[in-house]
Formats: sequence, C-alpha cells, structure tokens
Amino acid sequence: MSSSKAMSFTNFYQNSVTVMEPAEECLEFEVGFYEQWGKMLLLGTNFFSDPKGNTINIEFEEGLLGQRQFRGVQSIRSFYNVNDVYYVCTVYCGDQFFRIRLFDLDWKEFDYPGTAKTSLGCYPLSSIRFFQAFRVQFIPATMLITVPDYFQIFCRDKLAFHYAIKLYDPLSKMFEIYVDKDENLRMVLFGFSRIFLAEGVEMDYNRNSGSAANTQVPVAAPDFEKVLSNYDVKASSLYLDSKFAKECLIKGRKSYRLTNDQSQFWDCKIRWTGRSSYECYLTCGWKKFCKENGLAAGDRIRFVVEDEEKGVIHILKN
Repeated sequence: MSSSKAMSFTNFYQNSVTVMEPAEECLEFEVGFYEQWGKMLLLGTNFFSDPKGNTINIEFEEGLLGQRQFRGVQSIRSFYNVNDVYYVCTVYCGDQFFRIRLFDLDWKEFDYPGTAKTSLGCYPLSSIRFFQAFRVQFIPATMLITVPDYFQIFCRDKLAFHYAIKLYDPLSKMFEIYVDKDENLRMVLFGFSRIFLAEGVEMDYNRNSGSAANTQVPVAAPDFEKVLSNYDVKASSLYLDSKFAKECLIKGRKSYRLTNDQSQFWDCKIRWTGRSSYECYLTCGWKKFCKENGLAAGDRIRFVVEDEEKGVIHILKN
C-alpha cells in the first residue's frame, strides 16, 4: 500500500457496487458509500461516464436519494440495450459526476460502444482503482474476512497467499494479517484478533496502543512537499524538486495527469529545462488545477507518483 492511498482516507468509500435487476426501477448505493458521501450528492441531473466516454444522464430525486436509491435502471438498460442482470460499479468524482462500469454475473466487463476518443476513456478511468476498496461485515466469532469476488478478481495479483500483508489505520499504525483460501476456495483474510473490537462503530484509534507497531506508512515512491507562495498559485507553471523528478517521473515525458484526493483528473504538461538532468516545471494545466481546487498561498501540498501509475501525479493538500 502506498502512502498516498493510506493517508488519503477521504476517498476510502468512494466506490459502490450494486446488482441491477431488469425488473427493478431503482439502483441502490451501498451503505458505506452513502454514509460517507450521501451529504455531498446533489439532486437533479447526475452524469455517469463509462470507459469509452459515453455519458448517461440520470436524475437524483429527493424522495429516493434519502433511501440511497436513484431511478437509473431503465436509463442504463436502454442506453446499452441490456436485459440481463448486471453488476453496476460506480466511483463518485464529485460535482454530480460519476464513473461507471458494467459487468455480467461472471464479472466479464460489458463491451461499451464507442472508440474512447475522449479524455474520459483514458487510463485511470478503466483501471482497477474501481475495486481497491471493499466493505464487509467483520464477525468476531470467525476472526476472518471473506474477500468480495470483485476485489479478488481485480486485485488478487497484488496479494500473495500464505504471506503477511500490511494494514494501516488512519493514524498510520501497521498491522500484519494473512491471505488464505477457505474450504470453498474463496479468498479470506485472517489474523484480526489484535485489531477489531466487537462494537459496530469505527474504532477509536489510539496512537499509544501497544497492539500494533508504530511504523509509519512506507512511501512506495518518494514524495515532495511544498508550501505554495503567492507566485506559485498565480503563475502558469510550478517548479518541481529535482530529487522528486529523478525518482518519480519519467525523464523526457511531457504529458501527465494531475489528480486530487477525490480522484478527479486534470491534463498537464511538464517542461524539462535541460539545465540539469531532472530540472522541470509543471506547465499547461497547473493554473487550472490551482483554481478548480481552491489552492491559495500558504497551502502545504504533497506530490506523489505511484509505481503502478507513472503517468499520474497525485497532489494532496495537507
């Protein structure tokens, strides 16, 4: 787990997976998603874009939204001409915008129409980020968690059986648990006896607790922190630390995408100066990113590039 994901718990429940029944009228957001994001959802027209850039307009109604529901089955069925049961997977990007993916009951993805000519069809949209968080009920009597099918299918290559994996809580305390298979060959996680309590509420994380190591989250790729000056937020370019550029960026690559902690994306360019091996600036796209994210002089921001997404620069406000 990289530090950017571990430290950015604001988008922990940003995805929702539900079953679309042709005979039903409404889709329903998962409880965890709605508890975290329900107050930010807006009534009226919301936009659901698939990996090819097709966009479906779906109305959120006041009477339904309070029940975690929205009237979207008919719109999705009509647009894609489907009559079977499908999994509908969404990621909320804020401001009435969602990304959407459809899978049949064998988790084979729907063949979307179109040619992905728009920026919405670019790689992080169709990446496994859709399935990097999942919600299950932990039952203390079993002391294990059964991993949902979708997480197992799309993320199993990142998990090794019979080896310890690391969990980090919001205070960056590390716990080791293990991955195995149960009698039904389902992927399970076990080793939670030192972590969870029986109460059905979020734990009161205690930095002084002795049940876990006080190890900070390891950084998969070195990050770069900067306190923005008045010039930084008004200028059309931003200087990047050469050490960060050397260890995180691809020398000579000019096109990148910036993302905030809500997984929204902005295209940008990098200008390499040539005066030293890794001296460079964020140019086209930086000023727009500042404006649309409300960055101001004095804000401390952190830049992170993950190994699996070399073309994306995460910019997190501390």
